[in-house]
Amino acid sequence: MALKPSQLAFEKSLLEERLRYVKRLKEDLEQEGGTTSQMVAAYTSIIDEIISDVALEVHRAVQTGVDDLADVQHRLANGGGSQPPAVPPLPPPVAKGSMIDVFGNVVPPIALDQVACPSCGRKVAAGRFAPHLEKCMGRGRQASRNANKRISAMQD
Repeated sequence: MALKPSQLAFEKSLLEERLRYVKRLKEDLEQEGGTTSQMVAAYTSIIDEIISDVALEVHRAVQTGVDDLADVQHRLANGGGSQPPAVPPLPPPVAKGSMIDVFGNVVPPIALDQVACPSCGRKVAAGRFAPHLEKCMGRGRQASRNANKRISAMQD
């Protein structure tokens, strides 16, 4: 299919216009303080940051074991589309008053481990150790009240 002379002239003028545009763009990019060169530098910086962030996230996921290299390669081969994350299962029901630690273990409301008091040597539950120590060593709010009562009784 041969082009007519009028079509060739149009194609030639279109090509010359595009070449002028490319030369003007090249001149604008060569000016360091020009708007075009600053815009391209900013755009390049943003793209570099995005690529760096993605690379670091993939590296961290592989190193921590969240993902393995085969999963990452599979996602990249499928166009990078990620499936929505699976909803984690609900934790099992817990008795009222109990709590769950970060590992999913049930923690009783009061620690039941036995601790020896350094003052009196008595074994006390770990959850009650601080209040026992206050009473045992004569410190805390109640001990202060008792001391004030004793002082006022001595002055009467």
